Amino acid sequence: MQTIKHAFKQLFDAIPTLERTLHALVIVWVALQIISSSYMHIHHLQDWQNANLISQVHVYGGLMLGVISVLFTIKTIARRGFADLFPWLKGDFSVIIVDLKTLMTFRLPIAKPRGLAAAIEGLGLSALLIAVATGAMWFISVQSHTEISGLLGLHKSSVGLIETYFYGHGLFAILHLLQIIRCSPHGIKQ
Repeated sequence: MQTIKHAFKQLFDAIPTLERTLHALVIVWVALQIISSSYMHIHHLQDWQNANLISQVHVYGGLMLGVISVLFTIKTIARRGFADLFPWLKGDFSVIIVDLKTLMTFRLPIAKPRGLAAAIEGLGLSALLIAVATGAMWFISVQSHTEISGLLGLHKSSVGLIETYFYGHGLFAILHLLQIIRCSPHGIKQ
């Protein structure tokens, strides 16, 4: 158990406390949103007027997740830099290519600026913001009684992106924890 604790410490030590806290809140909140979405039955404006408690918790929780997500994104970009998380916007694939070559040898690349992990994190932040933005836009349109056709469908599709990222991110976190544990006797850098 001590080894796992040390591995977590090593994995998250470089991240400032506020950002770690926001990251944890996003993880828990996204998980709750995924779970609660399974119990929703809203398809259009009329359904919202008769929404069950779970649906209302999901919608209002999503609005709060939006605030946390924006803060988390701002903190992450402030620490890492925009070019670090979105290198592909400038056509900079050099570090990503090196990381992909490392993956081809069945090893996990070390996270670095403009690398594969950073670029995927940037895509994850984008997916998260798109999901909360489309959910918020749908809610605003329903509240103003001018539901925009297709907006709920767009939100559901964007949620598919963040769900995929959520599961993939969790899997790679576990793989990194296992790598830390495997590569050092106590899960701690010597």
